[in-house]
Amino acid sequence: MTAAPDRIEQLKADLAELKVHDPAAGADRLATRLGLLGMAAGIVLAVIAYAMSHGTENPLSQRDALVLALIGVTVSVAGAALYLKGALSGFLRFWLVRDLHERRIQTDRLLAARGTGDPGGDGEET
Repeated sequence: MTAAPDRIEQLKADLAELKVHDPAAGADRLATRLGLLGMAAGIVLAVIAYAMSHGTENPLSQRDALVLALIGVTVSVAGAALYLKGALSGFLRFWLVRDLHERRIQTDRLLAARGTGDPGGDGEET
């Protein structure tokens, strides 16, 4: 089991070489924050609309409050989608790189066992 630390170091080196960004950085962080802000704003809009609709007897004002409540729900759902996008994209990016790395190692292992090629080469035999 001494190969595990070597594999981890190789994965870290490959990640640095591929310039895979930190999952908490940049656009992912912005999307997560905007998603949280959207969810909170949607809830606030819905509560304000509830208070507006129950504070009047005028049907026109109550209908305006219904429209405001629907806008709040829409903003909240869009915020949740944006939050999920931001939260999952970093994880999925790292998972994909890790999976590709493991598949490359497996391919190199199979080629070495078969004795047909250079595991680090371009795949062409001479």
